[in-house]
Amino acid sequence: MTIGILTRRYGYNMGSTLQAFAMSEMLASFGHKVEIINYDETAAHFKWKIRPFLERLMYKLWIPPTGAKRNYLSHRISQEKKFNEFENKYIPLSKEKIRSKRQLTQISKKYNKIVIGSDQIWNPFLYDPVFFGEFLPVSERKKIIAYAPSLGVGNSEEILTEQKSLINSLSFISCREEKGADVLKEITGRKIPVVLDPTLMVNREIWDKIADEHSVDGLPDDFIVTYFLGKDIHQMELDSLSIKYNAKIINISMFNKPNAINAFCHLKNLGPGEFLYLIKHAKYVATDSFHATIFSWIFQTEFKTFMRFKLRDKESQNSRIETLLSLFEVKDKIIEAKKNSKDFLSLYLK
Repeated sequence: MTIGILTRRYGYNMGSTLQAFAMSEMLASFGHKVEIINYDETAAHFKWKIRPFLERLMYKLWIPPTGAKRNYLSHRISQEKKFNEFENKYIPLSKEKIRSKRQLTQISKKYNKIVIGSDQIWNPFLYDPVFFGEFLPVSERKKIIAYAPSLGVGNSEEILTEQKSLINSLSFISCREEKGADVLKEITGRKIPVVLDPTLMVNREIWDKIADEHSVDGLPDDFIVTYFLGKDIHQMELDSLSIKYNAKIINISMFNKPNAINAFCHLKNLGPGEFLYLIKHAKYVATDSFHATIFSWIFQTEFKTFMRFKLRDKESQNSRIETLLSLFEVKDKIIEAKKNSKDFLSLYLK
């Protein structure tokens, strides 16, 4: 069977790239030929399409040709290169870049099944109808399987009417979070299975191999890795951890998610491979990231996960962290969740 995967890769995000690799690896382990459809998400989002141009214009007009401007551009170029190198080596992308619904409809004919997921493909604040199978006629959407999509919201009122209609047109749906599954049940009237993020479905040996194929120079013997995507950096607690573990703070710095952590050093020339290497070899990880939490658990690195969103924030994504941490509390939960995830895929990949 030939399977096409539609997933979110835009934005140079560690978790998005690694879950895309994991999805292809997981489906290939079932004995299928797998390809990630090289879909250009910016094609459906005018703001995303013009954002790189606006950023370049901003830095050209507002920032004088000084060290700050050169540092930003150097950071961005080197990090984008790392991500592109990772994709070229590890991710089975389709040769053709897809920029339109028409192209997507055409390329879908080569696949027996199309798996959409995982990650936040169904987040209403990042809405793209492609990730709901809108490019296929309703009669052909039985070939679509939604594996572990994340809604990123906790109630059905946040979901757009058009999204609800598209969700109801799909026959095979699962979800990554318990709250998300409850929301989908409200929308569809069906019980929705909760399945694992694909990064948890890949054997640790594969992650070890990728981490060991990368390295980061100049690290102290003992270090704490910080990786924050939100604005709250919890500096006082980080300083306490540094003293407690007698370890220096090493901050993973993303060009598109800058922060002001007071650290021993800020590592900028990093891609997903170096990200795995750091988490594997750290003495401790402090993060607000879903996937940094997962890889800390996989590599058995001690960690603390901070909630990124306020309790009443309508864009809160904390539910995915809550579901994840509850799984990690009891070993049998992970074993059962892996079995349920395999059962879901085995049932529909026929």
